[in-house]
Amino acid sequence: MMKFIILIASFVSSPNIFACSDNYVDPDGKNVFFYEECLHMNRGKFTEKLHQKCKNYSTQQMIKNKMI
Repeated sequence: MMKFIILIASFVSSPNIFACSDNYVDPDGKNVFFYEECLHMNRGKFTEKLHQKCKNYSTQQMIKNKMI
């Protein structure tokens, strides 16, 4: 039981443990989720290659949907 309490306390004291770091820049902008959709479709280790692929996918989708 004590281990469980310590585990919960560590999560509460570390709000960024599940979130992206503060220097994360979402290429879509606020409330647009093409980049995240690409990350979800390409589950795996996050690499620079995957970041570029998803960034390009995001741009294509935004153009297709006349958002830019």
